[in-house]
Amino acid sequence: MTLKEIATRAGVSVSTVSRIINSPDDSFARKEIRSKVWEIIRETGYIPNQSARELKCAKSESSNKHSHTLTCILGRTKNPNDNPFFAQVARAIEQQALSLGYVVSTSYSIFDIENNALLHKIQTAKTDGAIVLGRFDNNTRKFLDKYYKNIVYVGRNLIDADWDQVICDGYEATKTALNYLITNGHKRIGYIGETANEVRFKAYIDTVQEHNLESGSELIASCQQDCSGGYSGVGYLLQSASPLPTAVFCATDVTAIAAIKRFTEAGIKIPEQLSVISIDDIELAQYVSPMLTTVSIPKIEMGKMAVRTLIDRINKVHLLPMKIYLPHKLLIRESTAKLK
Repeated sequence: MTLKEIATRAGVSVSTVSRIINSPDDSFARKEIRSKVWEIIRETGYIPNQSARELKCAKSESSNKHSHTLTCILGRTKNPNDNPFFAQVARAIEQQALSLGYVVSTSYSIFDIENNALLHKIQTAKTDGAIVLGRFDNNTRKFLDKYYKNIVYVGRNLIDADWDQVICDGYEATKTALNYLITNGHKRIGYIGETANEVRFKAYIDTVQEHNLESGSELIASCQQDCSGGYSGVGYLLQSASPLPTAVFCATDVTAIAAIKRFTEAGIKIPEQLSVISIDDIELAQYVSPMLTTVSIPKIEMGKMAVRTLIDRINKVHLLPMKIYLPHKLLIRESTAKLK
């Protein structure tokens, strides 16, 4: 399979395929075109340079082993399109794998492992290793340990597993966001997001206690960290919190974007009457109005580091479980303001 053949199957030019593969932020071309190109790459096992193809063939002929393939597993969502954060990490994984002579041949969600056809594919597929995006339960961990020898986990929370882990600490990122609100005079801060086994919620509780901020269940909207959760979470605050908080921390950008929409519908001006901050820095965060103040998580770097760590694990470069922490960065935009 060549770039020209991929372009023909996708119905685009060779240059378009090349720029999609090498786009540093997965922004070149329409989403539908990008998805189609990467689907063809997965199906055909395309590797972008002749030396990588020769290495692939040599390995197959000399040792009768399978080609270099990786699996990407979604732990937090059924579809990457439902979670822009992990969608960008997953695309970075595909790009980095391709550049190193590997192909992500299989991608699926842990929510689909009971599907018989998928289960059969997992049982019969020969893959060098897997990268898991986001958390999961103990039963899923046992399942993954059974079918994959080499695993790397990527996320904002550490997990209790004897795997390599690439982490951008959600606890510290949350504290960075909250401390920014505090320096701007906010003492009554709400929380919208998950609360069970969630380090972002723990960071919220710890910060409230450390700074002696106003607290109470009426300020905590426990909900899914997606659009519907953000929307319903604001509904809870509107009913329970009197007065409303002067600022709200949302556990993800998608939650925050939905929250801003719901607050605006209720006639509350952002940030004049209420500040909103979150973490992730998905692409949409800088295009909503007002532009979202957020803590940037290095999604592309997490994906690239996960691939390099997994390949090192496959090649026995390291044997002990690695925990790799990547930094975060506060991005001050328009959705927050000093308390008047």
